[in-house]
Amino acid sequence: MPAYKNNLEVLIKQDSKQGMGLIDHEQSDTFQMWKFRGGSTIIYEENQVYFESNDTQTNKKILLKVNKQTNQYEIMLSVTQPTFIVVKDIKSSNGSEYPIVANSIIRLGRVEYRVIEERNKQMQIIHAPIKNQDCQQINDINKIYQCRFCFMEGNQNRDQLFLTNICKCVGNSQAVHLECMRYWVDSNITREETQFGLSLKWKKQHECTICKESLPIRVQFENEYFDLFTLERPELQYILVENVNREKNVCCEIYLIHALLQDNIKLGRGFQCDIKAQDITVSRHHATIKLSKNNFVIEDNKSRFGTLVSINQKCEIDCAACGFQIGKLLINLIQQDYILKGAPSTQHKLTQLPQISKQLEEDEPQMDDDSFQLENK
Repeated sequence: MPAYKNNLEVLIKQDSKQGMGLIDHEQSDTFQMWKFRGGSTIIYEENQVYFESNDTQTNKKILLKVNKQTNQYEIMLSVTQPTFIVVKDIKSSNGSEYPIVANSIIRLGRVEYRVIEERNKQMQIIHAPIKNQDCQQINDINKIYQCRFCFMEGNQNRDQLFLTNICKCVGNSQAVHLECMRYWVDSNITREETQFGLSLKWKKQHECTICKESLPIRVQFENEYFDLFTLERPELQYILVENVNREKNVCCEIYLIHALLQDNIKLGRGFQCDIKAQDITVSRHHATIKLSKNNFVIEDNKSRFGTLVSINQKCEIDCAACGFQIGKLLINLIQQDYILKGAPSTQHKLTQLPQISKQLEEDEPQMDDDSFQLENK
């Protein structure tokens, strides 16, 4: 039977400072704190005040439920906002690091990056889904289109793909050949080889010169993805990361990071960083991307506003403690006995399907502690 039956501590912090939607992890005096520890309970929220009760409270908003089972805790989050894991709050035998995969959103202060593609260690290429329906090209083989660049006409097919809805232009300016668009976009990109791969930076705004609508960087036709720029992929493990301007929702930089890293990749606004983010909310050396056990991971470097990674549909993590940020709210889950005694971390599996779950691997050695399962409804 597992030991330490009541060692899970749920710590809720709320930042009361009005700001840019960021949480200053160095200024804890602005936090209101609530601690809950032990077995099954329900944590409610009313007027930004949190309280627990084992009984159902009608007309009260539930923040999370904690169900204590034989060898695990099940935690169900009732939130509608995006959930991010706080990398610096992870306590594990590997340190404070978290894997980044396709569709992972990385936030450094106000700066946001997104992994749009990866080739994993099984050499499988995985694309992040395209959320904008306008980037999905219509397969109408009976309609004749005319390219607004070369004026050639033709039907829609894979070998002669027409982009028909990437901007708000209509009439003769609506359609453009994919290859013609690539030629135009490539002329607006500066390419630079780096120690980690390749960087692509736009010289000017990535938008339509006619209607001024922001342009996507890739489109989908049937079940295939096509880039609007030219990029040769290496035959080894890599990730493709885009820097997104959150205000205009437009890409301004793309980084190809491959497995032949000469050194760890530094992210921040300092001159010594490999990937620079010119924003005051980003620390000089904010975070580090490295290859750990054939997986790309990100590690926080004691940054002020923290390094946040979105919870994707399925992910795993080994930890004795972790934290989640939901808007201005921090939720820390701590295996308190392990931290106080300095014992090795237990292994937990974190999965979101789209629920988040943490489950104990019973066949692992030194797994004599409770685990917890987290679900996000």
